Amino acid sequence: MEMENIDKKDKILEAARDIFFKKSFYEATMDDIAQLSGIKKPTIYYYFPSKIDLASQLLEVNVKKIFEKISEIISTTNNIKQRIKIIVDFYINLLEENSKTFIIMQRISYDFMQKEDSKKKINELFEKLRKKQKEAGDLFGEVILSSGKRVSGDLFLYSMIAALGRAIFENVSQGKRPKKDDLLTIGDIFIASVK
Repeated sequence: MEMENIDKKDKILEAARDIFFKKSFYEATMDDIAQLSGIKKPTIYYYFPSKIDLASQLLEVNVKKIFEKISEIISTTNNIKQRIKIIVDFYINLLEENSKTFIIMQRISYDFMQKEDSKKKINELFEKLRKKQKEAGDLFGEVILSSGKRVSGDLFLYSMIAALGRAIFENVSQGKRPKKDDLLTIGDIFIASVK
């Protein structure tokens, strides 16, 4: 029974991803999602009490995957320049395979900020995100910059992810495909910044 529940939940999230991609968060309806997933609306509401819950969970699942992967990268090598390179490559691959996910994440976040009831949700989500990022940063450990200054892994990782995210969203929000070169350049900036 458990497995079936997980399958249903995934199916609903998968359908929601496609619907939110085709329409905006506000235009998308639970009917659309029910139709695409082949799962009845009452069942969808059983797993996700509202469209906001559904969208938040979709964001959370994706964010979690990103940070799990980053933590995995951190534990594969101690060489900081290598880590930066692998994280940037991971972002590039993620974009190439999943630019849809990035677009949806940005769109939902933007839509959420417009309304009070969903603003609370996105803030909860940012809290969780911050926690995940902090764990990854602690794992990253202290970083010595080329100037000799020491910074926490948390701040370093936070800066790098913010820069990559910004470059991606900047393009995605204008309907343009993020340029791989831009992301590689950001990687170079961070590689150059460390000892």
